[in-house]
Amino acid sequence: MKNSFVLSTQKHSIQNSVFLLLCCFFYGLISISAQNHPLKTYTKNNGLPSLHINNGIQDKTGYIWLASNNGLIRFNGNEFTTFTTKSGLVSNSINTVSTKENTVFIGTNKGLSIKNHRGITNFEGNNVNCILITKNHTFLGTDKGIVRVREDYLSPLRTNFQIDLNRVNDMLFDGEFYWIATNKSLWKLDKLINPKVLKRIDVNNYTSILINGETVVATTYNKGLKFITNDEVETQTITTQNITGIKKIDEQFWIISDDGGIEVLDVNFNFVRNINKYNTLTTNKITSAFQDNEKNTWVSTKDKGVYFIKSDKPVQKKPTIYFENIEVVFTSLDSININNYKKTLQLPADKNHISFYYKTINISNSNKLEYRYKLNNQASPWSSKSTIDLAYLSPGNYTFSAQSRVGKTESNPIEFSFFIDTPIYKKNWFIWSSVGLACLILTLTIWLYIRRIQAKNKAKVAKLELENHLISLEQKALQLQMNPHFIFNVLNGIKALGNSGKSAELNTTISKFATLLRGVLHNSRQEEISLAEEITTLKNYIELEQQMNSNTFEYSITTNLTIDSEEILIPPMLIQPFVENSIKHGISSVENGKIEINFSVNRDLLHCEIVDNGIGIHQSKGLKKVSSHKSVALKVTQERIQNLSNKSTFSISEIRKESEITGTKVLFKIPLKTDF
Repeated sequence: MKNSFVLSTQKHSIQNSVFLLLCCFFYGLISISAQNHPLKTYTKNNGLPSLHINNGIQDKTGYIWLASNNGLIRFNGNEFTTFTTKSGLVSNSINTVSTKENTVFIGTNKGLSIKNHRGITNFEGNNVNCILITKNHTFLGTDKGIVRVREDYLSPLRTNFQIDLNRVNDMLFDGEFYWIATNKSLWKLDKLINPKVLKRIDVNNYTSILINGETVVATTYNKGLKFITNDEVETQTITTQNITGIKKIDEQFWIISDDGGIEVLDVNFNFVRNINKYNTLTTNKITSAFQDNEKNTWVSTKDKGVYFIKSDKPVQKKPTIYFENIEVVFTSLDSININNYKKTLQLPADKNHISFYYKTINISNSNKLEYRYKLNNQASPWSSKSTIDLAYLSPGNYTFSAQSRVGKTESNPIEFSFFIDTPIYKKNWFIWSSVGLACLILTLTIWLYIRRIQAKNKAKVAKLELENHLISLEQKALQLQMNPHFIFNVLNGIKALGNSGKSAELNTTISKFATLLRGVLHNSRQEEISLAEEITTLKNYIELEQQMNSNTFEYSITTNLTIDSEEILIPPMLIQPFVENSIKHGISSVENGKIEINFSVNRDLLHCEIVDNGIGIHQSKGLKKVSSHKSVALKVTQERIQNLSNKSTFSISEIRKESEITGTKVLFKIPLKTDF
C-alpha cells in the first residue's frame, strides 16, 4: 500500500510538471507574438487630456482623431492637440468621431459638433452613440432613436416606436439596405427617411455591425456573434462577454469587450488569440480599435489611454501633402475649400501678404518628414518647416506649390494659384485719367484766375465808371447849385435896397448873400460836408429867397437826431434843389406858403423830408414854364442820391386831404455816415 502511495505521488508530480511546461510554452509563444508587434502607450505624460478614450479614426489628411471624456484629440505623429468647449465644441464628453474628407463629425453627450476649415458648428441634442455618413445625408444614432443632421438643426426620424424610443448603438449601409443595431433588436430598412421596408431581424442587445462579403456580422452584448445571410440569423458563441464592437484588422476580426480585452478571430471566425492585460496590454477595458493608413493598429481604453501597435509590414507609399490653412493678411481663407480650389484667387493690391500652412501626416516617420515649396518655379531647399510667409508681393499672377518627402520618397505637389491686382495708382487708365484731371484742373484754375482778374478789372472799371459818374453828377450839381436867375434877382434886390437908402437891410442882405456864395464855393471843393453846414447853407438860401420873393412864405428846419449834426456827413448841396423847386413851383401861387424840412435817423439811415403846402407836383408841372435848369437839377440830384448806395431810396408824392391836394412831399434815405 505504501508503494501504491509512492507511485501515485510520482504520477501526480509528473502531471504537474507537464502542465507547467505547457504553460511556459504558450507564454513564450504569446511573448514572441507580442515582440513581433512593438507596442507603445500614449497617456497623459504624452499630452493626452484624459486616459478615457471612447473612439478613434484617421481622416483623409492622416490626422488621428480620438474621442475622450475631456475633449476631442488630434494627433499628427509628434504631438496631441485638444479641442474643448473653449475651442467651440458643444461638450467635452465625446462618445464617437467620424470624418468625411477633412470634415470631422463629433458625437457628444449633448449633441453634435462639426469641425471643418470654416470653424466649428454645434447642434444640441441627445447623447450621440454612432454616426452614419452617406452620400447625401448624415444620421446620428442616439439614446432616443435616429436623428438626421439638417443644415442648421437636428431632425428626429420617425421609423417605428421600437427604434425611435430605444438606444441606437450602431448603423451601417451595405449599399442597398440600412442596418440598425439597438439595445433591443436588429433592424433592416430600405430607407431611413420614410422607409417602405422595415424588418426586425432579431431580438437582442446588439452593439455593432460589420459587412463581410454578403454576410452581415453583428455583435451582441452577451450572446456572441450573429451572422445574417438572406435575413437568416446564425449564432456563434465565443468566450468573450460584454462585447461592444467588432473590427476587421489585417484579415482578422477583433472582438472588443469593455472588460474582457480583445478576442482575435481568423477569416473563418476561429479563435486566434486574446489581447488583454495578461499578455499584451495593461487593462481589459477596451472601447475601440482601428487601423491607420500605414497598417498600424490603435486600441483605445477606458483607463489607460491609447495603445499604438506598429505594423511589422508597414505600407510603402508616397506621402500625401495637404494645405492646412492659407492666410491673406493674417485672415484665414474660410470661404473656399483650399485643397480643392481650381480657380485663381483674385486679390486686391493691398492683400499682398500671404501665409501658407501645409502638412503631411506620417505616423511612423514623423521625424523624417521634409518640405519644400515653389513660387512661380523658384524652389526653396528641403527643410522641416511646413509654413511660409510671403510678404509684400508685387502685382501679378502666382502659382504656389508645396511638396513633402520621407527619405527619398516624394509626394505629389499641391498647388494654389492667386493673382494680386495692380495698385490703382499704377494702372494706365488711372495714370492717364490723373493726367487728364490734372490738365483739366490746371485749365480750370487758369480760367478761373483769368475770370477773377477779369472780374476784378470789371469791378474796377465799374467802380471807376461810378466814380466818374458821381464826379460828373457832382460837377453838374455844382454847376446847377446857383441859379443865374436867382443871383440876378439878388443883385437887383441889393441895388434896389441901395437906391432906397435902406442901408441896414442892404447890409444884412449883402452879408447873407456873401455867406451863401462863400459856403457854395467852400462846399464845392468837398466830397462831404457836415449836416450842420448843409443846414446853414439852406437857411441863408431860403432867407434870401424870402426877401427876393414877392409872395411871403414860412419855413422850418427840424432835426430828430441821436448824433450831433456836426458829426453827420452828407454830400454838399443835396437838399437845395428840392427846396428851390418848392419855392419856385410849389408855393409860388399860394398864400401863406410853408416849407418844412425834417432830418431824422432810423437804424443806419439818414432820413430827409421836404414838405410844402403848394399846389402839388403834377399841377405845378402843368403850369410852370419849362425850365431846363430846374428839371436837370432835380434829375441830377435824384441820381446822386440813388448812386450813393444800394440802400438809398428816393420818392416824390403829393399830399392829399379828402381828395384835395394840399402839397408835395419829397423823401429820401441815404446811409448814415459820421466822421468818427
